[in-house]
Amino acid sequence: MKPEELLRRYSDPSVDRSGMLDLVLRFPENLGNALKHYEEITHMLEGKLPRNPKGVIVAGMGGSFIGGLFAQDILYDSCSIPLIPLRETELPAFVDSNYLVIAVSYSGNTEETMRVFLEALRRKVPLVAVASGGFLEEASSRAHVPFVKLPAGMPPRAAFPFMCAALAVLLDLVQDSLKLASELGRAVSNLIKASDLALEESVSLSKWMIEQYRLGKVLVVYSYRPYLSAGYRLKTQVNENAKLHAFFSEIPESNHNEIMGWESQAELFALLLRGSKEPPYMYFRIEFLRELLSGKGVAVREITARGETRAEELLYLFYVFDIASVLLSISRGVDPTPVETISRLKKYLDEKINLREEIMLTLSNF
Repeated sequence: MKPEELLRRYSDPSVDRSGMLDLVLRFPENLGNALKHYEEITHMLEGKLPRNPKGVIVAGMGGSFIGGLFAQDILYDSCSIPLIPLRETELPAFVDSNYLVIAVSYSGNTEETMRVFLEALRRKVPLVAVASGGFLEEASSRAHVPFVKLPAGMPPRAAFPFMCAALAVLLDLVQDSLKLASELGRAVSNLIKASDLALEESVSLSKWMIEQYRLGKVLVVYSYRPYLSAGYRLKTQVNENAKLHAFFSEIPESNHNEIMGWESQAELFALLLRGSKEPPYMYFRIEFLRELLSGKGVAVREITARGETRAEELLYLFYVFDIASVLLSISRGVDPTPVETISRLKKYLDEKINLREEIMLTLSNF
């Protein structure tokens, strides 16, 4: 199946009014183009970022957070410095001037990320910001912080290819032994070759989820390192695109607590993420879980990452999950793009908290 065929079969402009399905189908193309674009502007950042920092903090929330977790998965057992995805309003106490903070906010107005940005300024921690504009761009300009511009006009979760590419290029700049951008470039080529299989798997997965949700069940996704970002991505994409509850759990931690919950009845169905090369200590844990759930009458499905490298496997899973979540949304007659409850929360917080005043007060010292 080709992207244009899937779009023709499942697109419904009366539901998907902003064209989210078309946007997620262009995932490989967008990532490939973004990698080329950000590699071309690296000369603008030369000398502005620390070389070989003690560690890198990638601060972000929601769709702006996932790139940090994705990079951590790929580099977990190869990067010689800590790479820490951060979803907080404060920096850990150990972060000092020997670290680098990468503040990522697609809108540029995310309160939590802005607070980390301002705290890094106060502590004199090296900073670089990634956003499409907003407070983050303005504050970066005023404080002379390096800024990487993202294309505007899309939901943050759909901008993952651009944030991922920008982050890869930044990490390569400060730790040149990584070569993450080139690895992602090769993975994109592989994903394009495997796109037929990915699209078929997306459709199949979406139909299974549609059936289970219609029965009143809720999805729980089980995954393990190095596929945590993929499992978490599916959970959040179902939440935001389909407006449905979904949960994510890590193996082996869930073996030590959550597994006991399956001794009682629960209206859940489970997806198990599996790697193409599973070590025995992980293989048998997943086998036990699969057999346990099947024995309890729980609907269980497995999906195996495809690719020769970790980057290839993760991109394959992200592509499958993004498309499947949008198909699930369209099947429910729900527009995947708007996130009205999140917008209401932001409006409420804007009325209670004068973030701009706090930003200007901090920047007055720079």
